[in-house]
Amino acid sequence: MKSFFYLLTAFVVLIACSEKKSTENANDTTKTIQRDSTTQTAVMYLEDVLDCRDLKGLETKYGVENVQKEALVQTGDGDFKVTKLFPDTPKEVEVYWKDGKDYLLIQDVIVKGGLSKMSDVAPSSIWKSKEGLRLGMKMSEVITLNSKNFTITGLGWDLGGNVVSWEGGKLANKNISIRFNDYSGNNGGLNEQEYNAISGDREFDTQHPSIQKLNPIVDELSVYLKPDIDATLGQKMTKEVEQKQIKR
Repeated sequence: MKSFFYLLTAFVVLIACSEKKSTENANDTTKTIQRDSTTQTAVMYLEDVLDCRDLKGLETKYGVENVQKEALVQTGDGDFKVTKLFPDTPKEVEVYWKDGKDYLLIQDVIVKGGLSKMSDVAPSSIWKSKEGLRLGMKMSEVITLNSKNFTITGLGWDLGGNVVSWEGGKLANKNISIRFNDYSGNNGGLNEQEYNAISGDREFDTQHPSIQKLNPIVDELSVYLKPDIDATLGQKMTKEVEQKQIKR
């Protein structure tokens, strides 16, 4: 259902959804709110949504009033029927269902930034991944978190700025996908030639000098269920990535 960019990291174990009492308010419907030790701001984890497994789990954990069972969203891969958590609020999250198992098995949980909603405001959200990823992080920060450079798609199109491979870094095999975007308003000071080098349907390493100079920020964050990929398909996908890569 998602593009193949979301299928290159693997192996996660789903656990059953269980309620947690909020330290803020026992009646709070967002029972997983915790406090970030560095910023002292409320934080919620996308993995907790994925662990709910089905619609009933979502409603139990977050409250029926905070779950919109059916909504339609447009993506670079087409239109999809999704469920929204905290719809039309700053806490909105999109929940995608596994093909043929609508409302029975969560496939993907996504939080999006400002550009995804036609806004020129840099993204921010209380949602993050348990690996430390969040909206608004600079690419350089993600490289540090991964402890290694990684491969992304060219900017400026529907599937632009997506991580293709974590290249064996710390974020590999965590079933996490992110997308980068530029909020500078002037292509980060890149000239036309520099920007064109990192735009369009291609993949390249984050060592590329133009993307290093641009240093885009995380505009979309997703955690997802382990995809079903056999060895043959995995090898084919790897070859496709290698063929599209551009040199520094």
